[in-house]
Amino acid sequence: MPPFPPTKSFVLDRRRAFAVLGGGLAAVALPLTAAQAADPIEILPDAKAATGEITDIEIDSMAFKTPQVTIKSGQVVRWTNKEAGMAHNIHFRNGPAKTVKGAMGPMLNAGDAYAVKFIEPGVYNYICTPHSAVMKGKVTVE
Repeated sequence: MPPFPPTKSFVLDRRRAFAVLGGGLAAVALPLTAAQAADPIEILPDAKAATGEITDIEIDSMAFKTPQVTIKSGQVVRWTNKEAGMAHNIHFRNGPAKTVKGAMGPMLNAGDAYAVKFIEPGVYNYICTPHSAVMKGKVTVE
């Protein structure tokens, strides 16, 4: 407590400084290393043209035919919808990939595919958004 009562202008200037500094904490932008800036997954733009070690998961009869897979970091999982007349998607709603652009994949019609390269180890749970009560899966990346 200062030995004298603060003036009105002192209080206002202090409030402005507090707001500018983000609530009293000065933010400093630090450069990120490549590992810190990278997403934990990479959505591949052309799933059918994906290369490398690929684990294929078929979607049919309202189910992911292999709902749980374990892969190594750097490998690809490709989902292909085989169900005529029923669209499905892959949605990483929770976990390390939930904030990645494309974490809620597009609706896949019969014959369409969606592929993801998994960069960071972890457990990646996913669902089909419109059929989440019955269509769930998990990719474990070692």
